[in-house]
Formats: sequence, C-alpha cells, structure tokens
Amino acid sequence: MLILVLAGTAMTGCKSDNKSNLDLDGSTMINALRLDEYDAVIDNKGKTAVVNVPSDYDLTAMVVRRLDLQPGAEADMNIGETVDCSVPRNIRITNGDVLTNYTLTVARDNVEINSALLNGRYAGSIDNVARTIIFFVPLDEEVGTASLSFTAPEGTTFDPVPGTVLNLNDPVTIKATYRTCTVPYTVTAIKDDMSQDPKAFVGNAESIDGLGDEAKAAAEWMMANVPNSRFVSLAKVLDGSEKLGDYKMIWCHLDFTDWPGIMWDTRDIFNDYYIKGGNILATRDGARYINDVWRIAKDQQSPNNMFGGEFYETLENDLGFSVAGYETHPLYNGLTPDENGRIMLLEKGVSCSNRTLQWVVDWDAYGDMSVWETKTGATALATDGDANHVHIAEFAPRDILDGYQSGRVVTIGTPGYEWHDPNHAANQYRENIYTLTKNAINYLCK
Repeated sequence: MLILVLAGTAMTGCKSDNKSNLDLDGSTMINALRLDEYDAVIDNKGKTAVVNVPSDYDLTAMVVRRLDLQPGAEADMNIGETVDCSVPRNIRITNGDVLTNYTLTVARDNVEINSALLNGRYAGSIDNVARTIIFFVPLDEEVGTASLSFTAPEGTTFDPVPGTVLNLNDPVTIKATYRTCTVPYTVTAIKDDMSQDPKAFVGNAESIDGLGDEAKAAAEWMMANVPNSRFVSLAKVLDGSEKLGDYKMIWCHLDFTDWPGIMWDTRDIFNDYYIKGGNILATRDGARYINDVWRIAKDQQSPNNMFGGEFYETLENDLGFSVAGYETHPLYNGLTPDENGRIMLLEKGVSCSNRTLQWVVDWDAYGDMSVWETKTGATALATDGDANHVHIAEFAPRDILDGYQSGRVVTIGTPGYEWHDPNHAANQYRENIYTLTKNAINYLCK
C-alpha cells in the first residue's frame, strides 16, 4: 500500500511539469515573394516557391523585392538582398520555436510542343531541342494548302495560329510562345511511301540520349525518318504507363551488354503483345529474345551462333549478306544485289564490331534447313553466302491463343547491320541500311 501511495504521489507531481515552454503557435507560411519584377508561385503545403523568368535571364544576381510573412515570422532572406538563384536554395522561416524550410527555384521559361498534326491526320516528329517538326505524308497528299494543330502546355500560343492555311511544299517557320519565351520552329513536310501506322523504338533507357551508341544511332534515325514513330522506355512498359498494344510494330535494336536486364522483367508483356498480333523487328541482340523470353521461336531457342560486339575493328573488305534465292521478298525492294547475290551494308575502311547472331542449321541442334524451319517456325531470308548460315529470318503469324493470330517477327543478325561507327568513316552503302530498315518496318505494318 505504501508503494502505491508513493507512486501515485510521484505521478501527481509529474503532471504539473508537462506544460512545455516552447512557443509553437506561430505560422511560418510565406504569403508572397518577388525577385526583381517576377512573383513566385508559393506552395505552402509542399514548401516550395517557384519563380519563372525569361529564357535568357541572368539568375546569378536577383534582388528580393518583396517577402511577406505571417505576423511574428522571420526569414534568413531579407528585402533588398541580392541572391544567386542559378541553383535551388533554401529559405529558412522561423516563428517562435516553429521552423520551416522552403525550397526556392528560379526556372527559365521554355517552349515545349507535345504533339503536332498536319491536316488532322499526320503526326509530326518533334525535336524541341533543334526546334524542328517533320511530317511524313503519303506521296499523293496535298501539302500546298495544309493546316497544323498542336498540343502544348496551357498558355502556349502560335504564330500563325493553328488552322491557318500554309504552303508546306517548302519548309515554313512558325513561332511558339510560352509566357516570356518565343522560339521559331522549322516545319517540313516530306512525301514518303512509308506506313502511317504508329510505331515505337523500344529501349532500355529513359530517353534516347541514355542509350548506348549503337542503339542511339538507330533510334535517332527512326525518329527523324519514320512517320508516326516514338521512343518507348522499357521502364514505362514495365510500370504500365506505355502500352505496346498502341503500336502496329515495335523495333528492338539492342546491344549484347543489355542481356537480359529489364527485358526479362517485361517478357510477359512482350509475349502478350506478340500473340495478340503485335509485330516486332528484332535486330542485333534484339534477335536473342525470340527464345523463352518472348516465346516467339517454336523451340524457344535463340540463334545458336552468336559472337563479336566487344571491340571495333576497321574492315578490310566490304561487308554485307547474301539474298540469293530470296530476291523478291519485300524486305529487298529497291536493293540491288551484286553479281554474287550480295547486298552490301558497310564499306571497306568502316569500323565494325562484327556482332553476329546467326543460326547454323547444319549443326546438331537441327541438321538441315527443313528441320530448322520445322523446329523454329521460321523462314530464312538471308545468309552470309553459306546456305546453312541464316542471318535474316522471318516468323510468320500463327494461331497461338484462341481468338487471336500472332504478329509477324523479322530478325536481322548479320554483322554488317551496324549503325554506329566510332570513326565516322564514309560509307557508300549507308542508304542500303536505311532502305532495308524502311522495308522491314513497312512490311511489318501491312
């Protein structure tokens, strides 16, 4: 009983000491902030202050012209003070014993065009760095009386205004303005016989700039030369923000160092795309994924002979592939084989990593061409001159899932199909690479 009484007394004594001497009643919100002549957008919930200025504005010496706080509050920034805003900085606000840090950011205004349409039908390829918009249209499309429409951040204006009749038989310049920033865009219409279906280059980086040199060169060419094409990050495919089903065909041009990486994590998404009719151009190491990753080859095996890719060497002879027996396939439209039935891709003197993904059909796994065709479900479209070495193959559509027919897949694993030359040497056969790729894309869109 004595212990309980003492404990109760102790607890009663403690009650009188619970009141804090801290002053926590003051508010640290920022009511208004102005740097030079530009007012900040204050987010008192997110604790941020953002000031927008013209695109060429000097951020290194901005003067605080206004700083309105709650009664009793103080800041570590004062009216009249000159601050360097070239990088984000903190503003420390105190009121009694309450302290809050705000992040101050000064951003230069910039123009970004999200999408563009010509005549309400043809999507433009937009480069917001180079300030260009390219439209690829059919050969018979009238572009002398064209009209343009755009999507851009709210508040963006255009001169001339969207819907104005323009003559795009030659490139024209339009001006886009957002807040204090006005920039000219060069708009070009190119008549081309390529498919207008939506297409994607799929890569394992967030943007084209993050790709390796080989994939980057191929992706940049596609964005600049293939109508209605866009880059799709594998990370966005995985998180669901990009849907492969939105595209008639996808192009996977990968380096051997990418294997298997995030492509393994997206394997079921790719397989679903394929078995429900999606078409795939799988080149270089993209050809590896026809195995149990994408489950395209019937035997779920990759090409059985893969080598090269680690080092570049200068070619001592022209490099290409043989189409003897396959000359009439749509892949080779506009390509003229030499007297030996070969189509050249790289000229002597060009650097090449010799990355090769081929099937050697007379090896034990297959034995001969007929067995290879039966086991893989593929058709050979090109060799290296040896009839047993398949460098380009086609997997025709087939019924895999009830109610669906699979897509068509073309693989290109010949070593001459290389887009990046670290020495940037002249290559008289470069157009053959472009033509072969355009043919493959068009073929997969039909």
